[in-house]
Amino acid sequence: MQGIIQLLHDYSYLTIFIALLIELICVPIPNEALLSYVGILSFHGKMNLWLSLLSAGSGGVIGATISYWIGYKLGVPFFQRFGRYMHMGPERLARISQWYRKYGKVLLIFSFFIPGIRHIASIISGVIRLPFRSFCLFAYLGVFFWTSTFISLGFVLGPQWDKYQGDLKKWLVLASIVLGIILLCSILIKKNKVYIKESLLLLFQAVFKRYKSFLKIKLFLFIILAAFISLATLMAGMIQDFIGNEFHSFDTISRAIILFLFDNRWQTVLQSISALASWKVLGAGVILTAITIFITNRDRWLELLFLGLSLTGGILFTYGVRWLLHFMLAGYYVSGDFPNGQSMKALIILGYFVMMLVRHQKNYLIVTIEWFLFLFVLLIYAVSGVRILHIQPSDLFAGYVFGAVWVSGIMLALELFRFLGIVKKSEQRIVLSRLCKK
Repeated sequence: MQGIIQLLHDYSYLTIFIALLIELICVPIPNEALLSYVGILSFHGKMNLWLSLLSAGSGGVIGATISYWIGYKLGVPFFQRFGRYMHMGPERLARISQWYRKYGKVLLIFSFFIPGIRHIASIISGVIRLPFRSFCLFAYLGVFFWTSTFISLGFVLGPQWDKYQGDLKKWLVLASIVLGIILLCSILIKKNKVYIKESLLLLFQAVFKRYKSFLKIKLFLFIILAAFISLATLMAGMIQDFIGNEFHSFDTISRAIILFLFDNRWQTVLQSISALASWKVLGAGVILTAITIFITNRDRWLELLFLGLSLTGGILFTYGVRWLLHFMLAGYYVSGDFPNGQSMKALIILGYFVMMLVRHQKNYLIVTIEWFLFLFVLLIYAVSGVRILHIQPSDLFAGYVFGAVWVSGIMLALELFRFLGIVKKSEQRIVLSRLCKK
């Protein structure tokens, strides 16, 4: 960064232009800091604000355009030839292209605020052959919006920028992520508006108007909903305690108890137990889950679909929430392993497996035994994690809570889909019986 600052003092507007150009051709440069510093120099009259905005925007525009044409010229042949090995064959690429032409243009505007995303957004636009006019309109608008935001913030805050720049950058990134999620949800809702409306109406009628129907399913849904809300509330409380650095006593006492109860004689056993979170064991858990779903032979494709959602979404949730927490709390004295990723993944995979075992089991004694065995496995892994892997107890427990929130949310969605299918079949039977009577 010091080298770029020196170049900025020597060559001013040319440095801004080149820095923005090469960053948007996939060369990572901390340009938010550079742009804000340009704003500070403009505040002090050492640079012209309008020329700075023009130089930064022009460099970003040319860099984004070059990236677009790189993707346009090289991307399609590459995916046509090798895409099938990455599940991105011609047919899927065509579907993504259609979706991106319809919705991706608006997302381009905000993609430049997110590090890592802005480096590939233009290339993806070229790969899927987004019309160049559409790309120019939205990408160029996004580039100027991004560059002018940081230059303007540096100019407005002036010498106080150093005091606020870290927090401003964090909140801008967070706002961009939240806005992106809101846009994605609104797109999905708009695309499936009729289906969602009909489904919500059927669920409302089944839950609140047919009081004596589907009692067991309603009770099961209520239990999962209560568990999800309770766990989500606990997760929010843990994040608050984590920010306040209030886990010290819990960690000290928990570690002391574990070290007292499990001395060196347990070393070999605990080392074996610590492998429960390895990918080999978790992979075996996924295979066992799939086998269990096939054996039960009830809603197997729906349960397999949600197994895939649980795994892919769970991994994204694990890394995403950890990245977001540590990004937002950078500079604070907090644990770097909150929530623990291995315990999150272990609970997500093993938790879904146990839910598939319990879901179709009619013997309540066996259900109780299965739950106690699951809790026992989590407990002994927690002991080995603290004793052998030296994980902070609060980080490990947080991993369990965050993972449980994800699994309970997935199970709630699965049961709602299952219940909706049952309600639809019931409606169809009623309609058929009425037709037969006529």
